[in-house]
Amino acid sequence: MIGLGIVGCGWAAGEIVRASAGLAGLRIASAFDTDRARAEALAAEAGATVAADVEAMLRDPTIGAIYAGLPHALLPDVVQRALEAGRHVLSEKPLALTPEAASRLGTLADARGRKLAVFFELRRAGTVQAARRLVQEGRIGEIRLVRFRTLIDKRRDYWGAPGHLNWRASKAMAGGGVVMMNAIHQLDTVRYVTGLDYVSVMGSIATFAVPAGVEVEDSASATIGLANGGLASLVASAHAPGAVRAETIEIDGSCGRLDLPDPFGEQPLRLYADNRWTDIPVERPDSHRLMLEAFVEAIATDGPVPAGAADAAAALFVVDGLYRSAATGRLVQSGASASNVSR
Repeated sequence: MIGLGIVGCGWAAGEIVRASAGLAGLRIASAFDTDRARAEALAAEAGATVAADVEAMLRDPTIGAIYAGLPHALLPDVVQRALEAGRHVLSEKPLALTPEAASRLGTLADARGRKLAVFFELRRAGTVQAARRLVQEGRIGEIRLVRFRTLIDKRRDYWGAPGHLNWRASKAMAGGGVVMMNAIHQLDTVRYVTGLDYVSVMGSIATFAVPAGVEVEDSASATIGLANGGLASLVASAHAPGAVRAETIEIDGSCGRLDLPDPFGEQPLRLYADNRWTDIPVERPDSHRLMLEAFVEAIATDGPVPAGAADAAAALFVVDGLYRSAATGRLVQSGASASNVSR
């Protein structure tokens, strides 16, 4: 039985508690948050204790793994400390603010013989699993063009109240806006489905509809190069008027096409092949629970994690590259080629 310590007791941690209920091999053992009342509430829900601080949690011999659900800039330090203390780690995305920092954490995990997983839960969505299988079966041929749409209509108080903005509004703490916060999930999804790395990016960002003082983008567009010579286009908005379940992906191949609906909606996965459209029936499992199960299995069997530091670094190449391209007006390129994608 793995005792899991939770560092950061916000909404995402609540999903971990919910999804872990009754999960064999894992129990929520401890919780810590700088807001003690929030830690106490989560601990009460999970039947866990409250740690005085991160160091106290890492000294607890009953804690075998750490879940880090923190503002983005705080993740690398906690992940590093946990790995150095000999704990396995499950980190919320993005793991780090740059691909280089994510890769360093992966190297540390390997050196310490610990598992480091990143919570890219869309990999376990039913539509994503089915799309990956269809691509591997060659149903749409060679990937040529991908269209990402990360369209969300967030409440204006997502950034906090005027004059009292939260960490999401800070470039230093969040690392970025809608691309770092939301589109990164789709970037990981497409790489997982297609098996293709990203090798270049050129784009622009803007801030249109957020309260005064927000330092990150709420809108972005980019053209992204794929390792096989294919192309992808990204359009993202945190405040797309009327957008509901509008985070979608379209993948064109040499002999067909896949349309992936918003993974949390009810629309079907659609396949165009043999000159006709087909709705593909898929199960819609609890992707959070499946990611937790895969993390536990990786520890128990010394197998691969469901998504790791290399996967975070690959998605962060596009995020970081888009920001650098927007600042310089130049294409940002990588030396990457098609490589290992975690299962």
